[in-house]
Amino acid sequence: MSALVTLSAIRKQFGSVIANDDVSLEIHAGEVLALLGENGAGKSTLMKILYGFYRPDAGTIAIDGSPVTFHSPRDAMRIGIGMVFQRFSLVPALTVLENLLAALPDAPWFQFRSSARVAAATRWLKRLAPDIDPRRPVRTLGIGERQLVELAKVLNLDARIVVLDEPTSVLTPSETDRLYGFIRTLASEGKAVVLITHKLADVAACADRIAVMRSGKVVDRAAARGRSPQALAEAMVGSGSVGSLEPPRLPESTLPVLQVCALSAHVESRTIKNVSFELAAGEILGIAGVSGNGQFALAEALAGLIPISSGDILVSGISIASRRSDGSVARDVAYIPERPIDNAVVASLDLSTNLLLRGARDLPFFPRHGEIERQALKLIASYDVRPPRPTAVASALSGGNLQKLVIARELSRNPRVVIACYPTMGLDVLAAHSVYRELFRHAAEGACVVWISEELDDLMSYAHRIAVIYDGEIAGIVRHEQADRLVLGEWMAGHTAEAA
Repeated sequence: MSALVTLSAIRKQFGSVIANDDVSLEIHAGEVLALLGENGAGKSTLMKILYGFYRPDAGTIAIDGSPVTFHSPRDAMRIGIGMVFQRFSLVPALTVLENLLAALPDAPWFQFRSSARVAAATRWLKRLAPDIDPRRPVRTLGIGERQLVELAKVLNLDARIVVLDEPTSVLTPSETDRLYGFIRTLASEGKAVVLITHKLADVAACADRIAVMRSGKVVDRAAARGRSPQALAEAMVGSGSVGSLEPPRLPESTLPVLQVCALSAHVESRTIKNVSFELAAGEILGIAGVSGNGQFALAEALAGLIPISSGDILVSGISIASRRSDGSVARDVAYIPERPIDNAVVASLDLSTNLLLRGARDLPFFPRHGEIERQALKLIASYDVRPPRPTAVASALSGGNLQKLVIARELSRNPRVVIACYPTMGLDVLAAHSVYRELFRHAAEGACVVWISEELDDLMSYAHRIAVIYDGEIAGIVRHEQADRLVLGEWMAGHTAEAA
């Protein structure tokens, strides 16, 4: 079968970092190609070259056998290439419909909302996410909902080649299953789909072929069928590198470190109501739920970033709401947010400076820059942030490496409370295991962890208790050994239960 896309000897270098090193790859119509690799392997860079976002330093691109040169994504879109990035390009102040209308081909500066244009703009949204109201402002959507709107925006372009960069990293199980169905539908219609991913479940669900990248090179090509998860993981990170995770021990102490008492908060459409729970030193509480049900508001309230309308949060008996002006309680709380590029780093600052942000008040008036850089290098190496250059700006990092940067900063402070909101989002299997080990180590050393995730299997494997949040309220809490997937699914759908 002739290739729809042929990438030949592609090379791309950023400073001293070689992102793509003589990469050749074929993409066929009517297939789903899973492009696998750990964070920083060069997957996204290669596809951004295909999309016209970057110009290759060397190599060629051919579409239907004819060489092409792209000066911008607009050139790529004209011949039917669409890409959904990890970092969203939606305008938060506009509604979902306004974002979709603006992305239609030849969109005028003034949006005429004729019934035909509205139908054209919302046709894929109705299939992907029928529960999302097109009149809602994008800023009120959860991260999973924003991902689906981004997908709808690209699918509206009728692209022949669709590139999806980690599309399932922020979706719930039901949203993910729906997306898998649409990916297979796109392939059956003759489109070429490239699925950039590190999740082996994505490969098993819908991939026809795999290409594995490591250190900027393609190191493996094969049919997806018949490859075991262990073999794929080893191809991504090297034989014997993944290892196993041990679930943390249940803490012996029942003395609460974190007390959440009838907590309510509301910011725009983000609401939590009457949330209560306690965590002892060393305890991990997993928070499950469908995206947009209050997880983000709960995390920000616990981190002290949004005002509390009623109730209280106590850390070691001290109220966060009335904490002292020196911020002593805040120092005890680490926060790993769901969108680090928006609310955890300053994108234009270098890695060293971003690693200092939480401890800036403790620095001497004339800090020693050599010592700052040494500390930054130590953290960057410990958490495998790539590229490992303290002088690199945060905006140059991939989504997964940006997440690792924030985790390095927050956990290096030895907090008593860790608020981890989708901490492994966008991370490959090796990096995810590394993050889990750090969370478990901090729990073993006495920190309590509120772990918000939509990876239900991981929560059931490693959390001491699991709480389900629905419509801003706790639908039920269950101990690890009593957790049942069907029951948790019912709670996620709104069927409440007595807290266990």
